Amino acid sequence: MVIYIKNNKLIFIIFLIITSRILYLCLYKKDDYSKLLDEKTKYYTYGLSSPRGRILDINGNVLVDNIKKRVIVYEKNKNISNKQEFIIAKKLSNYLNNNNYRLSDADKANYIFNKENNIEKYLSKDDYNKLLNGIITYSDAKKIAINNIIKNDINSLSNDMLKEIYIYTLMNKDYSYDKKIIFKDISDNVYFKILNENIPGISGEYLYERVYPYGYKSIYGSVGKIDETDLKEFLNKGYFISDIVGKSYLEKEYENILKGGKAKYKLEKDGTLKLVEKEIKGEDITLNIDININNQADEILKKYITETKGKVNTEYYNGSYLIIGKPTGEIVSVSAFKLDKNNNLIETSKDIVNSSFTVGSVVKAASNTVGYKENVITKGKKINDSCVKLYMNTEKCSYKRLGLVDDVTAIEKSSNYYQYINALKVMGYNNYSYNMKVKAKKEDFDKYRNIYMQYGLGDKTYIDLPSESTGIKGNIIAPDLLLNLSIGQYDSYTPVQLLSYINTLATHGKRYNLSIKNQEMNIVKEVDITPENIGRINNALNGVVTKGTGRGYIYKNDGAGKTGTSETLIDIDNDGLYETETITTYYPYNEPKYTFIIISPNISSNKHQNNYKVPINRYIIHDLTKILFENT
Repeated sequence: MVIYIKNNKLIFIIFLIITSRILYLCLYKKDDYSKLLDEKTKYYTYGLSSPRGRILDINGNVLVDNIKKRVIVYEKNKNISNKQEFIIAKKLSNYLNNNNYRLSDADKANYIFNKENNIEKYLSKDDYNKLLNGIITYSDAKKIAINNIIKNDINSLSNDMLKEIYIYTLMNKDYSYDKKIIFKDISDNVYFKILNENIPGISGEYLYERVYPYGYKSIYGSVGKIDETDLKEFLNKGYFISDIVGKSYLEKEYENILKGGKAKYKLEKDGTLKLVEKEIKGEDITLNIDININNQADEILKKYITETKGKVNTEYYNGSYLIIGKPTGEIVSVSAFKLDKNNNLIETSKDIVNSSFTVGSVVKAASNTVGYKENVITKGKKINDSCVKLYMNTEKCSYKRLGLVDDVTAIEKSSNYYQYINALKVMGYNNYSYNMKVKAKKEDFDKYRNIYMQYGLGDKTYIDLPSESTGIKGNIIAPDLLLNLSIGQYDSYTPVQLLSYINTLATHGKRYNLSIKNQEMNIVKEVDITPENIGRINNALNGVVTKGTGRGYIYKNDGAGKTGTSETLIDIDNDGLYETETITTYYPYNEPKYTFIIISPNISSNKHQNNYKVPINRYIIHDLTKILFENT
């Protein structure tokens, strides 16, 4: 009797569990399972693309927008046989009214092979027997057949047949289950004629393409189909194989914001499509770029690049970089152009994050910082500018004898000698003597590089662009190379690193991240320097543009900065030294509003008796600051 009661209780508990589970599935999970059933039993398709978010400048001007185009697409389904595809291709080829299409020999041969569907026809008896006997695989046999078709059958194809092959090739490229665009730039009349034919697998859709109302800049990036290497990552995020995604630069960096959502359609029994979910437009992003300033900067840069090419010593010069920023890291303008072999200007703003250069004396503010930190500079103490000759090395000098210099005037006049003596002291040699033997250690290079990185040189700038380079760091440890490092003649830096550097000087030692998109800026590092010492450096930078090597560069001489010249050994025809001219500035001096960097690589060489250098950077910065000054 007791066992019976216990069994009844057990049965009752099991009944409750089963009932609860049924109620849970029926009431709470009903929608989920209905959706799953719906997906399994009904056919859905999605729009070809969706409108991405726009990219705006700081004033709301639209830099990157979408244009909606009607397109004819082919989507293969289970009801379309391989044989039918040839009929579809023939019908559509009637609407191809020009000969401006490209077909490879392999495209033509594949079409013939697939249409005949008879491999024996295109193999020799020997090769066919090898296939039958398993000596070669079907894949290998097909390659042989394709080559035979190319040799014997493709040259006699008519123009109508070539059109048919072209359409067939479009229908079968990429993934078999993907939508294929067959016609894009066609009239409304042709568009509706094709749709009225009710051709299987053919439908009319809208394709969104990017347009650039103010012209295209490569930093905007590109969009396109997902690369095979990235496919798994995107699929895990819920993307479809056919989705259009950001593939580079800003489009890639802000993909998660800019992406939209495709419209969803259900295939009805009569073959028509019914819209079940509307497309969703991506979110807009606003940049720090001021397109009005940027356009003016572009025109100035293009003017002087074009005018400079062809002047004395410019045979290897082919373009310059110009960036305008704010001390707190916002990038206001990016201009970069190169001349191709035909002297046509090519826009190259994307290179600001991955091209690097030795920049010369512009680094001397950072070098002085090393001197202050290592206690090898006596502030205000003057030394007579001269040359340094180390054992087994050539003599190193300033560009001319500069007389007495101290920590401030050495920057104003751009004394190399002053930095050489400081570098020797950093290595532990307090008393220089002619032809002295010196040893350098990695730690000596680290003392310089650690300070340089605090300014942003040789370090990431945290700019919102993918694949940022940190420049190139020399890996040989030698005393003469440390001397070179101290004057910007060893390691190389990117244009954005140079901008980060001048920004940090303008903020008296606070380094902000760089950003093209308008967002909150953050201090990422602070330079290990006292307020007094950074004040002396900025006073020297002001002296550069008012009475030193940069005098006359900035409009009305109100600002601060540093010029630089570096020499690079390049093997072009014959070995030679090619000079890169650089300038970093900010203005106004007391309350910096804008920062600027200009890099003009290979502006001259030492192959000529005449060592003239076109002062392109001075022309550019003067015209630019004049425009900005008069507009503020």
